[in-house]
Amino acid sequence: MDPQELIRDADKKASVTSGGFLSSFFGSSSLERYEEATDLYTQAANMYKVQKNYSKAGDAFVKAAACQKKAENANDNANCLIDAFKCFKQSNADLEKAIQCLEEAIQVFLLQGQFRRAANFEMDLAELYETMDDLARAAHAYEQAGDWFAGDSAQALANKAYLKCADFKALLGEYQPAIKMYGIIIENSLGNNLSKWSLKDYFLKVVLCNMAQEDIVGAQNSLNKFLADDGSFESTREYKLAVDIVEAFQQGDSQLFTDKVYEYDQFSKLDKIKTQLLVNIKKLIAADEDDLT
Repeated sequence: MDPQELIRDADKKASVTSGGFLSSFFGSSSLERYEEATDLYTQAANMYKVQKNYSKAGDAFVKAAACQKKAENANDNANCLIDAFKCFKQSNADLEKAIQCLEEAIQVFLLQGQFRRAANFEMDLAELYETMDDLARAAHAYEQAGDWFAGDSAQALANKAYLKCADFKALLGEYQPAIKMYGIIIENSLGNNLSKWSLKDYFLKVVLCNMAQEDIVGAQNSLNKFLADDGSFESTREYKLAVDIVEAFQQGDSQLFTDKVYEYDQFSKLDKIKTQLLVNIKKLIAADEDDLT
């Protein structure tokens, strides 16, 4: 059968809201029609998916979701919205539709108290923003997911979301919010054998954020605090790099800075976040050198 024909049949069923006194009295007719319409919309959506027409498949699932909302089936409404999201995200032209569907579904899960499920889909939303290079909205979504995971006692998942948020804040030049977020992750990781090995990386990122906003005192205070939190930090390459960066900055020596970064990178490859922060810091040192000449 042509999916368009299924859509037309479903539209007719969905448009009828009442079947007379008896059906209203027993309260079944309109609900049955919404269920029948949902089935037809879903069949049409699946046929469109087979044809790889994901935009029309998504539209059909949205109509199915609307029927389930009218029938007051919150969970099925949300599930149809999730199906629509999965279709819309297949097409760059429909990404905003995908976002809208997912946001609506998340709100349903929240109202039902399904915070873990809401958090999982908020992570999907953040990842979609990430593919769109919308780091600001991605950072917000990751933070929101982290809060919901934390509220559901899923600390490891919360840390994962918070780390993505902190990294994007750092890339956006929002250094103080990034430092605050790294601080939350550090507090959650101290004393945790599963995440303690990552502390040195978080410590270094905080110091780099301090330096990127020309806060030498903040960087030194951070180093002192981290040594107090975890004495083993002093023996790491990350600590040595942090100290060397502060020294090069204080001396206004871009060559010393470059040498120390190169030395570190020979043994521990720099990731995107730290590389960008180091580039920003080097620009500050170079600008100071230019001012002196």
